[in-house]
Amino acid sequence: MRHLRLPFLCAALLTACASAETSTPPPPQPPPEVSVVSVTPHAVVLEDVLPGRVVPVRVADVRPLVSGIVRERLFNEGDTVKAGQALYRIDPTVFRAEVASAAATTERQRAALAIATREAERAQRLETGGAIAGQAADNARSTVDIARADLAIAEASLARSRVSLRYATVTAPISGRIGLSRVTEGALVGTADPIPMVTIQQLDQVYVDIRQPVMRYEELRKRLARGELETSQGLPVTLLSMRGEPYAEQGRLLSTDVNVDPSTSELTLRVLVENKDLHLLPGMFVRARIPVGREPQAITVPQQAVLHDPALGESVLVVDPGDRVVARSVTTGRIVEGQQIVRAGLAPGDRVIVEGQEQLTPGMSVRPSTWKPPPNRPSAPSEAPAATAAPSSSPPNP
Repeated sequence: MRHLRLPFLCAALLTACASAETSTPPPPQPPPEVSVVSVTPHAVVLEDVLPGRVVPVRVADVRPLVSGIVRERLFNEGDTVKAGQALYRIDPTVFRAEVASAAATTERQRAALAIATREAERAQRLETGGAIAGQAADNARSTVDIARADLAIAEASLARSRVSLRYATVTAPISGRIGLSRVTEGALVGTADPIPMVTIQQLDQVYVDIRQPVMRYEELRKRLARGELETSQGLPVTLLSMRGEPYAEQGRLLSTDVNVDPSTSELTLRVLVENKDLHLLPGMFVRARIPVGREPQAITVPQQAVLHDPALGESVLVVDPGDRVVARSVTTGRIVEGQQIVRAGLAPGDRVIVEGQEQLTPGMSVRPSTWKPPPNRPSAPSEAPAATAAPSSSPPNP
């Protein structure tokens, strides 16, 4: 019996040990790891991307100042011409004849004035000697005045004829790129023609006329007045193609139109752009990234840190000093280079969770680590470098 009890005792001891092991609770799980950013106020340049159209700085429609037959075209279409360069030559035969006739008339009137002057001098001597009456001497002097006036008329007619002869050579009023000729050799042109002979456009500099909603303009003006924004005058304007590719040329804001388009409720902003390589052509549609103001103490967080709930609105998860999760409701502004501007709800030094928000609840303990942005994305919007702006009498654009 003693030998039979021993196996039963061993089995009972093993069963007791197994139940003791199963009743021991498992060790606690470590807190989840999250990536956080520390809120630091910094300067942010706010920008608007608006559509615009390229227009030349100067446009000149070349029209004839005299009527006649075009004998010669003196330029190649598409060339760059200088101010005063000859473009067309109108048949000058009639104008040369008018100059010759006016010159002959002028010489005749000059001779008539000389005769009248000698007659007046003779009448003056006779009047002094009492040989003729005073009325005859007065008539001689009046004849001199009439001859002098007739000579002035003849000289003016000669000058006009010479001007018409000079206008027979049509010249460029401005320097720029010349377009397609609308007349050919042998065409009859006149001063009342509705269509110009050719058009010249100055393209080494161009304007970009941009449309800005008037409500956006008023909002920026109010924020500037309250001191929330600093003026953006002098910052460069970046132009983008319709595919979003930036042009190498940058512009500067010149002025804002004072008239609002009643059909669209938009203002026109005018930007001046250097265009030496002629990348921008008149009529092209572009998009302009315009600095509208500088916010000196903006609070930003990465865009993915902001949680959106249709019922609760926008919020972020913050790690408190005890490494516990706290939910914060926030008021956001615009997005700048992947960074969400937070208007209210955060303070400097707050640690905002950027990655790892899944299945987190307020009050949960976490292990925070510094968030590292992807290599192709900036961690915070960089402030655009200031450019030297030319003096302008127009008010700065808000």
